[in-house]
Amino acid sequence: MHDTNSLHTTRPVQCCPWCSGSEIRPKGKRRNKYGDVQLYLCRHCNRKFTPLLTRNKTYPLRVIIDALTFYNRLYTLEGAARAVARKYGLAISRQTLRNWLDDFAAYVPFTTLRGAAAQSYDRRNIIAEAQLLHGQVYGFKYHRAKTALILSRLRQTHPIRPLQEYLEAVPRTCPHALFRDNRARASSTKGKFNLDGVLIKPRPDPAVQAARFALQAVADNRQRHETLQAFMLANDCDTVAVEVPVYLTAADLDDMRSALRQLPFTLGRGETITGHIDIVQLRFGLIHILDYKPGAKRIKPIEQLTLYALALSRLTGIDIYHFKCAWFDDEDYFDFYPRHLFQPRRTARGPEARSVPLPMKLARRTPRQPAAITAITAAHAGTAPARRSSSASRARRYTGN
Repeated sequence: MHDTNSLHTTRPVQCCPWCSGSEIRPKGKRRNKYGDVQLYLCRHCNRKFTPLLTRNKTYPLRVIIDALTFYNRLYTLEGAARAVARKYGLAISRQTLRNWLDDFAAYVPFTTLRGAAAQSYDRRNIIAEAQLLHGQVYGFKYHRAKTALILSRLRQTHPIRPLQEYLEAVPRTCPHALFRDNRARASSTKGKFNLDGVLIKPRPDPAVQAARFALQAVADNRQRHETLQAFMLANDCDTVAVEVPVYLTAADLDDMRSALRQLPFTLGRGETITGHIDIVQLRFGLIHILDYKPGAKRIKPIEQLTLYALALSRLTGIDIYHFKCAWFDDEDYFDFYPRHLFQPRRTARGPEARSVPLPMKLARRTPRQPAAITAITAAHAGTAPARRSSSASRARRYTGN
């Protein structure tokens, strides 16, 4: 059980939410029955503010986030309230949780898929988890229901389907010895690729909104990745896995070279590059590889993400054409197609300049995964119901089941 006096802790404030000024200082505290909320004063616009998006809420943000996450992990309304009570010693009512689901619906869109997920899964098996001791402990998690729901809307022969088998098999088939040995990390591999053909696009994205919301209550920077990963996996509609282990061996690169003629580097005999993908998403028939990077505007982890894409492509047998990579924080989001590093974009106009998919139909490593698991049928993944506006209609949405 947590100490209620510490529940209102927040991460350090960098700027004023009103004018973005950096001249801020603490200015007293606001007390409620669950602790003290720190107030700040901006010397530029002379406004007081709290660092939280959840202003005018009695309960601490950490409690609200956990309650929403419990509900989207298929706890009933009463079960989510009991889980919060066990963790924090705070009693919340069924109606309070309903209100939070409405107030923060934009941050937890999985509520629209929850009913379909509950038809084939329960809270004990909706998410597969494994602790991977790879030098340090990595918390691999895989959302079975979300993956099946997304894939059920694609044709049976869609090329990204093997990802489901790979994720399901990770806890059983991951070669842990490769990661425990002193191997080169993808995150520290630089200068391997020619980046001239890469088009980096900044864009608004729901991942930024999720980070801004979920990280408000994280005062310890060491907990940022884990907190954000858990929130996105349970509550958004795209994240299907976190801390996914991947690796590339010298033999892998040799086999890929015939398809990727511009693969610019080699590994010596017995050498391996390993890594763990922060976040894997499925969107619009593409596999998105995301990396949370504080200060995203100042860095460009293009090579690290490209190696992740190559490794996951090799391990699943999915064409590199079906991958997209991005890095983000709570302010910015940047993405690119890794295929552009092997097939530079053409600037000329006309039919001769059209982009052609890469001939990267690589044989998958064998043996890798068990037989394909059965996906939820398309009937289970029906169109999300439209939001109702009246309070009575909203109450009917949350049946507690």
